[in-house]
Amino acid sequence: MSLQLRYLVLVLILNLWSSCISAETLPDEALALQSLASKWQVGPGNWAGSDPCGSNWVGINCSNSHIIYIVLSGLSISGSLSDEIQNLPELVHLDLSFNPGLGGPIPRTIGNLVKLRRLVLVGCSFSGFIPPELGKLSRLAFLSLNSNKLRGSIPGELGNLSSLIWFDITDNEISGSIPVSDGTNLGLDMLKKCQHLY
Repeated sequence: MSLQLRYLVLVLILNLWSSCISAETLPDEALALQSLASKWQVGPGNWAGSDPCGSNWVGINCSNSHIIYIVLSGLSISGSLSDEIQNLPELVHLDLSFNPGLGGPIPRTIGNLVKLRRLVLVGCSFSGFIPPELGKLSRLAFLSLNSNKLRGSIPGELGNLSSLIWFDITDNEISGSIPVSDGTNLGLDMLKKCQHLY
């Protein structure tokens, strides 16, 4: 094979390789983020186009075309959190903290984000009950729901959060007693690793 032909083959291989590793968001995940944005009257400034990973949307980090981090703390986001959040199956970190215009119920579908390790919703205006489905997040280590408008009792299902180290629900309208396991029902006494429980 001639030197020119080898060079041409090498250039072709490099072009194919670079197109394969480009940061193109999987379509379902791009649609999920667009659905989130559609529920917000005020949102992050540069969320434009159809490729959150390739366009470097503010607060979005990706790996292998999957959205793995959403960190939108203190961006004056207002509106609600869409059920479509469940369509981000590789998400490990969700931080929407200190957006007081962000409210409504916490979607039960967050319980489907089984890889989630950090859920930070402090300083927003989320209301309603703490979804018992959060108890399905077995990898969750950090759960901060403080300074919202949550009410009702603490669901015993949160006792399933065996990896939880930090749990804070202060400054809400929580009522009732702390659930304790009794052989039939789960309780927060099952959170053996938890070092911060408020």
